[in-house]
Amino acid sequence: MNEYVLAIDIGGTNVKAGLVDRAGNVSHSIHTPSHAAKGRDALLGVLHRVVHEQAARGRVVAVGCGSPGSVDHHTGAIVYMQAHIPAWTGTPLGAHLQEWAGVPATVDNDVNLIALGEHWQGAGRGARCQVSLALGTGLGGGVVDEGRLLRGARGHAGEFGHIIVRPGGEPCTCGNFGCAEVYAAPGAMARRAHWYLTCGVPSSLHAARQVGAEEIITHAAQGDHLCRKLMRDAITSLAALIWTLKQAYDADVFVIGGGLIKSGAAFMQPLQQELSQFYGPPELQPILTLKVSELGDNAGIVGAAKLAWDWLDGTDR
Repeated sequence: MNEYVLAIDIGGTNVKAGLVDRAGNVSHSIHTPSHAAKGRDALLGVLHRVVHEQAARGRVVAVGCGSPGSVDHHTGAIVYMQAHIPAWTGTPLGAHLQEWAGVPATVDNDVNLIALGEHWQGAGRGARCQVSLALGTGLGGGVVDEGRLLRGARGHAGEFGHIIVRPGGEPCTCGNFGCAEVYAAPGAMARRAHWYLTCGVPSSLHAARQVGAEEIITHAAQGDHLCRKLMRDAITSLAALIWTLKQAYDADVFVIGGGLIKSGAAFMQPLQQELSQFYGPPELQPILTLKVSELGDNAGIVGAAKLAWDWLDGTDR
């Protein structure tokens, strides 16, 4: 009978899960509402049901799980989570998963596992040092160096969205000002657009049925003044962040995932152009390689599976 790990990816909107074999093949994948906004107990109830349903579909030998927030990888506990999931801070998630599944469980930050998944089966295959950036409601990141995640002293490494790229800039949810997330995350682009529209700034967005990052990029290409500003702010902030990370980690591959990549060349081409304006010695060429996520929504599940298999093999404990 084939062995699988149960891989779980917790999101603010959905919980994704699947059974994954050692080759990275995903089966019995499901997406179900997480009810995370209702708080800890509601989310745990969803996870309890998911574990029992999935564990009945194959021989599960371990559980791997990605969660938003800062995670103590050694204990599986949530060290800190902002208000997006009420009361999630302090939750002994690993212990719950192990009790419900009856097999070992290991937990890490969700974007760390997106990075791990892309390195194992996606756009980062073969990279010596890979930096992943997830552009969604916020801006998260992860680093895989020589096949291993870099977690930092307290599991808080990879919070790249809160690197300040514009000192004294606009306020961020973290309490600081001028963070990369404020300008480059699709969710933040939409919030900034709504604020400017409320202030009466002229824009074709006033007639749009919805205002999101994709609409902003489309209207920017059509010459809308406000959208061009929002697009420019996002590009320059993200480029400054990537260049900073290049100097910090000497990554050979940057993998970008999330909502903005749906715009394709309309976003990636100006980002490449902005990065080309930074100086790098000819001896260090090529300066960096940008790639778009290959795994998409499955990256977190694949990374959670890799985490669990590595734990079973004793290579990541």
